[in-house]
Amino acid sequence: MDKILFFNTLFGFMTLVSWVITASIFYLYLTKRTFNKLITDQFLNYAISVATFCAVGSLIYSEVVGFIPCKYCWYQRYLMYPIALVMLASLFKKALFKFGYFSLIGFFLSLYHIYLQNGGGDGGTCAIDVPCSLRYVDIFGFISIPVMAGSGFITIFAAILYYDYARKQISE
Repeated sequence: MDKILFFNTLFGFMTLVSWVITASIFYLYLTKRTFNKLITDQFLNYAISVATFCAVGSLIYSEVVGFIPCKYCWYQRYLMYPIALVMLASLFKKALFKFGYFSLIGFFLSLYHIYLQNGGGDGGTCAIDVPCSLRYVDIFGFISIPVMAGSGFITIFAAILYYDYARKQISE
């Protein structure tokens, strides 16, 4: 199987799954539903998994598949990599999980990149050979690399938001 097709299918599927899970997490948060400590801790583990998977996924696209990142892809990486590292460290020091809230900044950066990619602004010429409007990935006509990154950022944010809320509810 072609590696581009394989990774696009895998990451596209994971993006769709993350949308469903993120919507479910926001539903739990808005309806103020909580679980026991064991289940609540899994939301932190999920955020850690998503951050790690996003960081590794970006490396796969550039180092294995050979896609050259544009300027805004690099900005998103600059945010995702530290989030992934600190979130992994939160396995050992729980208080570090709050660093995951920075993923909201990455989400808004991804939204701007999606805007540029879809013809907004001037298209964001980042380099002669890699414009920000270039679509290496186009799954179902709307899932691109910035959409995948934005999905990762908002999923991390939702999981951390709910984990933080539920953890406080359990301790009361």
